[in-house]
Amino acid sequence: MLHRITQTLRRFMRDETAAVVAEGVIILPTLAWWYVGSLTFFQAYEAKNVNLKAAYTISDMISREDGSVNAAYINGLSDVFTYLTAGSGSNPAIRVTLLRCSQNCDNDATRVLTLDWSYGTNGKAALVDANLPNYKSKIPLKPLGDRVVMIETFMNYSPSFNVGLTDSDFQNTIITRLRFVPILCFDGITCTIS
Repeated sequence: MLHRITQTLRRFMRDETAAVVAEGVIILPTLAWWYVGSLTFFQAYEAKNVNLKAAYTISDMISREDGSVNAAYINGLSDVFTYLTAGSGSNPAIRVTLLRCSQNCDNDATRVLTLDWSYGTNGKAALVDANLPNYKSKIPLKPLGDRVVMIETFMNYSPSFNVGLTDSDFQNTIITRLRFVPILCFDGITCTIS
């Protein structure tokens, strides 16, 4: 009896004939999951990349301004951001903040950042002085009184298929130095160069 079982197993292992349908039924679900998973991961990385490129575009646009901006201008930048990231996520918003170093600018541990103004769109609150220590590590060292524009972009992302990715919030922070002027004023806020 044992001899017959081992002989049958050996014959089965040496047999190289196969049914294409059986192999197809075994491999097709794995192949379909791999294809859908690859597509979903690619879409997630593409959405993140598009979001980052749009953030740099917005940052470059505002760094080229030559004097003052207002709420309508920043809301227009938000519309540009929404257009550039169309189809990449939901609830896009931006926050624009003008910062300067007011004390100990050459030492990252003791420097003091001062907020000149901040404006958020689509329900994003303006940044306040109490939140500045959270951003200290993101802002490079600058000379005393030098100003930078901090652009923050926000977007919610949900993957197309459930392949192990969870919903994400894309948030980018871009720090840009003003190109043509030492200060960028916001309408209604007094501007002083210090």
